[in-house]
Amino acid sequence: MKIRRILKYRIPLDPPLLQNGFEIRERRGCILISESGDPGEFAPLPGFSPSREADILRDLGIFRSCRDSGTDIPEPDLKTPEARFAAAMLNTPLNTLPEKPPVRSLFGNPDAVLAALPKLLDSISEEARLFPGKISGIKIKAGIFPETSEIALIREIIGACEARRLRGQILINPDGNKSLSPETARRYIAALGGYLGYFEDPTASLNDCLGLGVPVGFDMLWPEFFAKFRDSDIPGEIRKHRAVPVIKPALTPGFMKLGNLRPVLSSAFESPPGISWIRRLATFLDTESGTDTLKYFPPGARESETFIRDFTEELE
Repeated sequence: MKIRRILKYRIPLDPPLLQNGFEIRERRGCILISESGDPGEFAPLPGFSPSREADILRDLGIFRSCRDSGTDIPEPDLKTPEARFAAAMLNTPLNTLPEKPPVRSLFGNPDAVLAALPKLLDSISEEARLFPGKISGIKIKAGIFPETSEIALIREIIGACEARRLRGQILINPDGNKSLSPETARRYIAALGGYLGYFEDPTASLNDCLGLGVPVGFDMLWPEFFAKFRDSDIPGEIRKHRAVPVIKPALTPGFMKLGNLRPVLSSAFESPPGISWIRRLATFLDTESGTDTLKYFPPGARESETFIRDFTEELE
């Protein structure tokens, strides 16, 4: 697999993206274009990426050398998961598959969530009518506002679902961002009851997550825990605890080998080409994706074609 072009991009975000205590005001990265015209994204994310800057620069040097020499990318030589993600996109374009829409999300303060809820449930009710048996997921945040107000909000969401007779057609997936104690997480689990799908990052400890005895997600903890367990141990741990691995493909070593675990695919804030590929990967793996970060890009930069045309330039 050969690289024909390398494009660089630098896009200011409006509003800035606040994640895990970091404020991201712009997104930078590179788009690799193969001989067949397929894109691959190489975009380390400061504050999230487990990669060292020296390894990032080294992998970019490998890509530039391959472009200039016309040789295939030596994938075993790539050090960073971001570079391996770009290579996976180029090697497996998935062009014939449709993009799977991301899991719906209800973010914001409780009043904002309740204001947005009727419209969201309208669309889910229509889907339930058109596709009997379809289960829709809703992602919410946990641990941002006081526990009592968040649990009260969960009960209001469930009450609205019950009023529309959507039991069995909706699963609610809270994301704790590693902020909860096991005791607090159990109270959220009890409040969700039969509406609980998976609980992403409920606590900062993998052992605490797995000890909850419910499907849980690893998300940004994955690179850290990947180093803790040998490759052969991770699938066993996941199956033993009925866990749902929530991974960011661009930050997860060996993510293409995890397909039989049906991991939920979370965005590491890629640009439109990377998001498009992750959504098609969700179709390929028959799983879900959380890829709603494009709303932070300028309107003209939210589609792959206009993004590449108007927001990139050649890397010399």
